[in-house]
Amino acid sequence: MRIAILTEGSGEFKSFPVLVSKIAPSLPKRTRVTRILRINVPPDAPPAQFVAACRAPLKVAASVATLAVILIDREQQEACPGQIATLLEQEFGRKGTNLAVRVALKDRTFENWLIADLGALQSQPARFAVTAAISRCVEPDKADRCDAEKIIKKAAANGQYDKITDAERISTKLDIESAARNSRSFRHFLHILGHSSYRSQCRLPSP
Repeated sequence: MRIAILTEGSGEFKSFPVLVSKIAPSLPKRTRVTRILRINVPPDAPPAQFVAACRAPLKVAASVATLAVILIDREQQEACPGQIATLLEQEFGRKGTNLAVRVALKDRTFENWLIADLGALQSQPARFAVTAAISRCVEPDKADRCDAEKIIKKAAANGQYDKITDAERISTKLDIESAARNSRSFRHFLHILGHSSYRSQCRLPSP
């Protein structure tokens, strides 16, 4: 299977090649991510508007992939990630595409995935200081419930967080299995890709 990932957000777009290179060895033998594309649409846009905004990047994806995985932030939407993903996938089905489309949500933002492996921050002590209070917020399996950007700013040496530079810095150190243990939405993304640890389920962390 050839997969294209479509994601919104400059931090995600810059960091995802790093994460994908770490995920790739655990995908099925004939599965590979062939392209990472950026989409420009609010995650809470009405389904018809959202699908229309994805039309051009999906056309590019169809030339190199058989499956498009569209990643968006849940942000402040009240509906659960599964409901949001289902509504969008149904709209893609009604409009018709040249490849299969799955939608996955970062709950609530990309930063929730970045803090899911606190080891990635702890490995950079000159930049981040992870306190016991931060650890209690994130572990075990609580990263999706945090104000992740606030946590990263609190851990940062200067109290500031750069969505591109710091996101890439953390992604470089992030351990996929560790992040999956603390973020169900990240596990769901791995499940869609076919990651060996979450091929059959993603509700619970892999032992």
